[in-house]
Amino acid sequence: MNPTAERIQRLFGGDNFKFARWSGTISPVVVGLDDKGTQLFEEAIGAIAEVAGLKIDEIDPEMGANMMVYIMGDWAHATQAPNLPNFLPDLPALIERLNQANANRYRVFAFDDAGAIRASITLLRYDEQMQEAPVDYIALTEAVLATLVFDERGVSDDRPVVMAKFDDDEFARAVLSPWHAKLLKAAYDPTIPAASGEVSLTMRLAARVGNEDETDEDDDDA
Repeated sequence: MNPTAERIQRLFGGDNFKFARWSGTISPVVVGLDDKGTQLFEEAIGAIAEVAGLKIDEIDPEMGANMMVYIMGDWAHATQAPNLPNFLPDLPALIERLNQANANRYRVFAFDDAGAIRASITLLRYDEQMQEAPVDYIALTEAVLATLVFDERGVSDDRPVVMAKFDDDEFARAVLSPWHAKLLKAAYDPTIPAASGEVSLTMRLAARVGNEDETDEDDDDA
């Protein structure tokens, strides 16, 4: 296996390889932020959707929204979040587990009969650790991680979002790394299955991503 395919495999579970992407349009909603913060998250989701070629609809005909992001200061507030208890019936038990783990993020996906993503819910507890990161970095990172089912360990070792400062920038800003942008585009290639547990898929994705030296020279996409 070539290095690019190995890198892709690590991002999707390694020996427990599992790949899944969205099969239809996304209808995002962001809850818990002021207008400026909500706009940052919506812009991040839109930027990642553009890279992937994902279409965005205001309303999902079955769920209303199917890509949900909830931001709160304390996990206890999750029980008061609009519609969240309906989507997560075991919410009290989940809150207890998150508190015990001192977690500040949680993500869960729902899948269709073919194994493709049908819905995603992201919960963020905006604690002191999270406040140390720029909001645009958090927003872009969460947008990427809701677009494909990444392995948590794999993506923590190979982060898709970086802070970069370009010629016209006064401050550094969050951008999708060129390599991960190519991976995202490859994952949403119509000839790639929307879901697969076959490791051989990494070779097909790697062929579309290209070698890493070429990718590193490209400009950012989001």
